[in-house]
Amino acid sequence: MPQILLYFLALISLSTAPNWAKLNEMPAEVLGFWRLAIASTLVLSYLFLYKKQKVPLNRQLQWVLGTGFFFFLHLWTYKWASKHTLVSNTMILFATNPIWSSLGGVLFFKEPIKKSMIAAYLIAFFGISLLVYDKIEINNPHSAGNWIALTSAFFYACYMLFSKKARQFYDNTIVAGFQYLIAGLFFAAAVVYGGSALFSENYHSISWLAVLGLVLLPTFLGHMSLTYLVKKMNIGVLTCGKLIEPVLASIFAYFIFREDLSPMAYWAFAMTAVAVIILFWSDIRNYFANKKS
Repeated sequence: MPQILLYFLALISLSTAPNWAKLNEMPAEVLGFWRLAIASTLVLSYLFLYKKQKVPLNRQLQWVLGTGFFFFLHLWTYKWASKHTLVSNTMILFATNPIWSSLGGVLFFKEPIKKSMIAAYLIAFFGISLLVYDKIEINNPHSAGNWIALTSAFFYACYMLFSKKARQFYDNTIVAGFQYLIAGLFFAAAVVYGGSALFSENYHSISWLAVLGLVLLPTFLGHMSLTYLVKKMNIGVLTCGKLIEPVLASIFAYFIFREDLSPMAYWAFAMTAVAVIILFWSDIRNYFANKKS
């Protein structure tokens, strides 16, 4: 049961990311650089200065490097898609990532696809469809952004699969630290290529607060928790449960930015809640059975 609680804490933390990004005034590549530069510095300093960890230079490090590379590709393509298509399109197309993750889990880790996973996915996907049903526009002006959103879903699945493989050889802090470092270096290259400024008087204090918020919640409590859980839980279950994030993000946006919730948002929340209960029903039932005994 503690694993499930940690998983839901990770989901809640990850769902705050769009709101932190909205508060931030930096270009996407600058925001990505600072977020991951701070996160990698903190984790690697803890590893090498406090824990006296040696650099794990061996062939298995390729899985960690791949995790960081696909993490960058996912973040960058998701931001690009958000700017070149409707947010609703991005949400609904990115929600296909459990399909790719589940297929990868079957091919590379022999993980079964259970009937409960299929039922939970269909219900959660329909819930997200209700959330954005009146805003979806799959047309030519948005076609590039739509394809990139779909690509981002695929990259996220690759990131999860690589992190699962990396966790077979390394401790979670090593995987997380190098993952953030590699992704941060790619964002640094994007900053140089785009000619953006790392420091500017246009970046007000709210932007730096948003960077810290992204480091503490989505990065540490969110992604770092998922890289820990990916070794202990079915990867299809992990990614399917993530479909509750858009609904949680919409609720946060309602309270923080007073963004209106559509009438269907409540149905969307109810359906994703049902999907999560189906997904974890056996764990919930076993927990209460053990409590009674």
